[in-house]
This record gives sequence, structure tokens and C-alpha cells, in this order.
Amino acid sequence: MAHFLLAAGFTRVVGHDLSPDLQELARAHRLAHAGMGAEAAREQLEGLLAGLAELHLGERYLQGIAESSLVVPTQAWFLHPRNRELHQLREQGFPFYSLIQAYLDLCRGPVLGVTGSHGKSTTSALVARGLRAIAPLVWLAGNDRHNQQALEAVSRDAAGEGWLVLEISNRQLLQMDRAPRVGCITNITPNHLEEHGGMDAYVACKRRIYELPGCEVGVRNADDPVSWAAGPLPRGVRQVLFAKEEAALGESDGCFEEDGWAVVRRGKERRAVLELDSLRLPGQHNRANVRAALAMLAASDEVLGPQLPEAARALAELRPLPHRIQLVWQQGGVDYFDDLSSTTPQSTVAAVRTLAREVVLICGGDDKSIPFDELAGLVGHEVRQVLLLPGTGSARLLEAVRRSGGGALVREMGSLEEAVQAARSLARPGDAVLLSPACPGFFSAHYGAGGYRRALRGKPTSPRPRTEPG
Repeated sequence: MAHFLLAAGFTRVVGHDLSPDLQELARAHRLAHAGMGAEAAREQLEGLLAGLAELHLGERYLQGIAESSLVVPTQAWFLHPRNRELHQLREQGFPFYSLIQAYLDLCRGPVLGVTGSHGKSTTSALVARGLRAIAPLVWLAGNDRHNQQALEAVSRDAAGEGWLVLEISNRQLLQMDRAPRVGCITNITPNHLEEHGGMDAYVACKRRIYELPGCEVGVRNADDPVSWAAGPLPRGVRQVLFAKEEAALGESDGCFEEDGWAVVRRGKERRAVLELDSLRLPGQHNRANVRAALAMLAASDEVLGPQLPEAARALAELRPLPHRIQLVWQQGGVDYFDDLSSTTPQSTVAAVRTLAREVVLICGGDDKSIPFDELAGLVGHEVRQVLLLPGTGSARLLEAVRRSGGGALVREMGSLEEAVQAARSLARPGDAVLLSPACPGFFSAHYGAGGYRRALRGKPTSPRPRTEPG
């Protein structure tokens, strides 16, 4: 947002950051812009620092903030104890703004938004890939730090020719006063409950994508009992569903599976548009993501015509996104998978089942107060060994595994490097070593020395995958 404001001609942009010095700020900037090359990130930061009127770091953080005309905080600003002054300003009616709101305000073309507890990054990427097969101008932006932001390009599209696909987090939903034209909730499972004060408030937050002004089409998961039980869509919002079986659609339009194909239905018309065996994305959860993406594409009248099959075929080429069951190394008949983005036990369970082989699991981190029982039940079965890194969530996971009788299969590790070394000694040919935290906070706590791939590179592993996961 600071970069955009400077490019738009604002001359008094003041930056505030909790980083104690410029060196730490540069490190945080690199981590926050993982989808950008190192040199491009360095140049962007240098340009930003040169353009800011002031920069308040460390102890000077928020100094003079009440003298501003507008505050643009990060999406998780309300979680940090040092932001008490921001809470007070907001309660007083001080104007706040956000990156996600800027996208919605500035985009003149169609906007499709995806939220949900799991699968929103992959579903967003699928929708964007399908649109790029048939449209000349498509942006994918929003929550995922691997996507490069496109706010300046969006603002220049005066004719509204471009399509914007937004991945939207629960925190960003709280910063919005309008919704995308087409909104989708992939699923809702317990997550971020401590932020919202319980499951009911978390569900209500997710449903803002349907309930805020501007939503015309709500795409819903007919197989997900939690999001389905939340009630009907607001009056005037057209419902489009996705489900594994056609019967779950009822009278609604949507997407389902039949005889190995994804089928799109609108009214009495049924069209088989994508052979599911052609997908590069593994797992049943990704088939649900594909159904969601196709329902979103079909919900956009501009795509429904003869171009829909072409858009659908493009979905087959998408590979796993970074840190999402991503095959990163192979050695000695063992495949090493990076699933860093799985910060809930449900996501880790899906990853283990997708691999469909014995797994050595590296996990652990902070606590979201989400039950670990289902994941613990896999230990001693699909999960042969757990390598557990420190964290408050790790302690609860260990208790759950012990209750299920698998405590002897858990080893407590002191560092990611130690866990990787242990995994290499434990894994057998045909196994998978899966880094899938099942908890938040793993990245910030355990990636200071360079992360999973760097830990693997310290050993005689191959420099790149030779095969697809299978």
C-alpha cells in the first residue's frame, strides 16, 4: 500500500514498523514478498525507503500516528499488543483503510473472491489459470504472499477490461466494506477461533463475502456441513454450488463429478468440461478445489459460453503451489514434501492421506486450540513417525498422540535441521517425509536458519524433483 500511495503521488507517507532496525526490516520484507525475486524485492524496498517522508521503527513505532489523515494497517494489526493505540483510534472513528479494500475500490472489471479455511490459495490460482486461457488481462492477488500484488496495474485499467481474482483471508474480510461480484467459501473448519471469540463469529466473518454490498453470486460447498448450516444466502444473491455428486446441488446450478469428469450444470444443460485424471494436483481435497473453481468460472456469464471448456482444460496444468504438498527433494527412494502452509491439523490430515503411503511427519508450532484427535489417530498407521518441534500447540499434539496410544512414535526435536537429519535416518525407500506443521507459527519460529530446503541441501539430496508425486 505504501508503494502504491507513493506511485499515486502522495508526498507525505509515513511508515511504522515493529522491526528494531533497517536490517531486520529488510529481512521481514523479503519474507513477506516470497513470490518476488530477491533483487526485485531489494529494489522495491530501496524505492520505498527513499519515498517515505518518515520511518518509525522499534521504540518509535506509532509515534505521531494520531496526526495522520488515514491509517493503513496490516491485516493482522489487531492481534499485536503494541497496537492498543490503533484500537483506540478506531473506536474514535479515525479513518482506516486496507490493501484488500483498495483492490475492490479501484477494479472496474469483474472481481472474483475466494475465502475459506482451506484451499483458498489453490482455488484462486485455479480460477486465475482458467481465466488466463480465455482472457487477455487477469490478475491474481490478495492474501497469498507468493502472489505479486497488482494494485497499480488494476488502478490503470480505466476500461475495466481486466479480471481480478482475490484470495481473501478472514482478517481481510474484516477490513472490507464491499464484496467481490462472485464470492466463494471453499469450506469452514475450526480456525482462528481465538481471534474471533468462537466458531459462530468465525463463520459470520467468512460469510461477509456473501453479505457485504456488491456480491451478486455466492458459490457454496454443498458437501461442507458447517458452511451449509450457516443458512441461506442473502436475498438477491444467486446461489451456485459445488459438490462431489449431482444430487447435492438440488435445484441450484453448479459443478459435480460424474464418470471421472467434472460436470458443470446450468438449468437443464449439463456439460462435462474436465477429465479429472488429467489433473496434476493430487488428492481429493484438490478435486474439491477444482469443483469450486469451475463453479466460479461457470457463475461468470462471460465465461459460460463456448469458452468454458477451454478455461476448464487449463486447470489440469496447475501444479501444487509453493508449500502445499510440494515435492521438493528425492533421495534413496524417499520423497520429501513441503506442506508449510498447512497450519491446522485438518490440512495436515489431508496432506497425509493425499500421499497414500507411510509418512515421516515433521510438525509442531503454536496453539490455535483446535482438536488434534484426527491427526493423532493417524500415528502408527499412515504416519509411522512424528518429529515434533517446540511450541504450545506441539505440547497439545503430543498429549493427543499419547492418548491414542502412539506416544512412543513421537520424537521431540530442537530445530528444523535436527528434524530433517532424523527424518533421513528414519525414512525407508517408498516413504514420504512430510513437513506439515498442523499448527501456526512454524515459519517464524523455525525458518530463521533458512528453512526446509536449505536443511535438505546440507545432505546429498538431488537438486530438483525428478518425478511427480504419486
